[in-house]
Amino acid sequence: MLRPVYTEPENCQDCYKCIRECPVKAIRIENNKASIIAERCVYCGHCTQVCPTGAKKIRDGLTRAKLVVSKHPGKMYMSLAPSYVSEFGDIPVGRLISAIKRLGFAGVSETALGAELVTAETERFLAAAPERVYLSSACPVVVDYIRKYAPELTANITPIVSPMIAHAKILKELYGDDIKIIFAGPCIGKKSEADTYGGLVEVAITFKDLRTWFEREGIEPAETEADGEETFVPYHSGAGAMYPVEGGMLAGFRSPGRRATHMAFSDLPTVKGVLEQLDTVNRRDTIFMELLACKGGCINGPAKLKATSLAIKRYDIMDKCETGNPSKDFSHLDLHADFPADPQETKTTYPEYRIKEALAAVGKTTAADELNCSSCGYDTCRDFAVAMLEGRAEDNMCASYMRKVAHDKATALLQKIPAGVVIVNEELKIVDMNRTFAACMGEDTLGVYDMFPGMEGASLKGLCPFESMFRTVLATGEELRERRINEGERTWLLSIYNIQPQKQVFGLLQNLHEPAVRKEWMLEKTREVIRNHMLTVQKVAGLLGENAAYTDATLRSIMEAYDKPGKDDGGNKTN
Repeated sequence: MLRPVYTEPENCQDCYKCIRECPVKAIRIENNKASIIAERCVYCGHCTQVCPTGAKKIRDGLTRAKLVVSKHPGKMYMSLAPSYVSEFGDIPVGRLISAIKRLGFAGVSETALGAELVTAETERFLAAAPERVYLSSACPVVVDYIRKYAPELTANITPIVSPMIAHAKILKELYGDDIKIIFAGPCIGKKSEADTYGGLVEVAITFKDLRTWFEREGIEPAETEADGEETFVPYHSGAGAMYPVEGGMLAGFRSPGRRATHMAFSDLPTVKGVLEQLDTVNRRDTIFMELLACKGGCINGPAKLKATSLAIKRYDIMDKCETGNPSKDFSHLDLHADFPADPQETKTTYPEYRIKEALAAVGKTTAADELNCSSCGYDTCRDFAVAMLEGRAEDNMCASYMRKVAHDKATALLQKIPAGVVIVNEELKIVDMNRTFAACMGEDTLGVYDMFPGMEGASLKGLCPFESMFRTVLATGEELRERRINEGERTWLLSIYNIQPQKQVFGLLQNLHEPAVRKEWMLEKTREVIRNHMLTVQKVAGLLGENAAYTDATLRSIMEAYDKPGKDDGGNKTN
C-alpha cells in the first residue's frame, strides 16, 4: 500500500530542505533523491508544506473513496472533522451537508461527537488512575512520535482511541455494522490511522481531496440548495467542536473526580521538548497533557487549504461551538486502545573510530572542521556521519565538502589547460589564475605564483601589460575574441569572455610563436580535459548553486572559444 506521504523523484532537486525541516529525520537520500523512510515517519506532513518543488506528495484518498461510495449506495456516512469550520466556515452548514450528500453519502456527522466521548472516557480514566503524568491519545501523529522516539512513555498514553475511531463506533452503533465511513479533515496522520483501523474507517481524505471531489462532480457547495433542513446526524456536537484548537480537549473537561493539573502543548518540536527527560512517576498528583502535533491545533493541519490567520480560525471555532451535553449516552462502547512501543532511534552505537572515518570521508579530520552548519539537513556533522553510516545520507550532501571538491576540480582543470587562463572581477582583482598565465607574465609573476598559487585577490594592474582590455570588456560587456598583441619579441593571441557580464570575465592567452601543430594539440588536449571533468563540475555546480555555477560557465565558455574559427600562426583565418 502507498504510504500517506511519498516523494516524486523527478521533482526532487536535492535541496535537503525536507531533512532540515523533518522533526524525526525520516528522510533517506539515495542518488541525490529524497525518499520517505516509512518506519521512521510519523506523518506530520510538514515536509509536504516546506518542499519548494512540490516533490513531497500526500497520498490521494479520493480514488478509493469514490470506489467505496459506488460499491455501497445508501450505506455511506462521512465523519467530518470539527476543523471544517475553519475550512468551509463561509458556506452555510445546510448547503455543505447537502453538497456532501450529493457525492453519495446517506448522512454527514461531526467527528466532534467522538471527541466528546473521548473526553468523558479520559476523565473517568484519570479519576481512577494512579498519580503520574498522562499523555493524550487524540493526535495520531503525537502517538506515533511517542511510540517511535519516546517509547519509554508509551505506558503514559491514556489507553483510549482517537475521536475519529470513537466516532466511527458511534455511527456503527446507531446505523449498523454494515455502514461504511469516510473521514474528512486536515490531518495526514489520519490516513495512517485509517489504514490501521480499516474495519471502522474505510479511508481518510483531506479537505483538499473533498474540494477536488466537489469540482470533479460539478458541485459548488456554496450554491447547493439544501433538501429541506439539512443537519448533522444524529445531532449537532457540543464541546467536542473545540478539539481542533490547542486546549480544546481540556475545555470539555467537567469535574474530575480528583485533583489534577491539565496542560496543553502544540507543535511537534514543542512536544518533543516537553517529553524530554519527563519525570512521569514521582508525582504527588495527576498531570494530564493534551498534546497536538500542529502549531495551534488541527486548524493548522498540513492538508488545510484556506489561508487565514490562526487567530481568526480559532475564533471561528470558538464562535460556533456549543457547550451542551451529549444527547445520547455511549459510555458502554469499548474505547480501549493499546499503543505498543516501536523504537526507531539508532539502535547501533557506532564506535568513535567509525564516526571519525565517516567524517574524514567529507574532509572533516579535526574538531574545527565540524562546522555544524546544517546545510546537509542534520543538526551536527556527527549526526550526519551517523546518517551516512546508516545509509540515510550521502557524502555529497555536505556543502563545505562539495565546495572544496568544486574548487579542487576547477583548480586542477585550470592547471591542465595548456593555454594561460585568468579570471578577474569588476575591480580587476584576480579570482583564479593558472601557472601558464603567470609564466607568460614573466619570471617575477611566476615566482609570486609559486608562493601563492592562484594569486586570488591580487590586482591585474601592473601585472598584465594589457589589463586595459580586461577593463574595457568589464565596462562594456562586449567580449574580445582573438586579439593579436605584440609585446617586444612576444606575440600573443588574447580572448576575453564574460562569465557574468560586467561582473566577472576570464582571459585566454596563447603564444603565437608556438607551431601550428602545437596549437592543434592544445585544442585537442583541452577538449579532452574539459570532457573528462565537465560532468563532475556540472554536478558540483548544481549542488552548490550560484556560488559554484561560474565554474561550469567558465568551462563551457572555454570550450566554445576553442570551437570557434581561429587564426593560424601567420595571422590568417583558419576553419
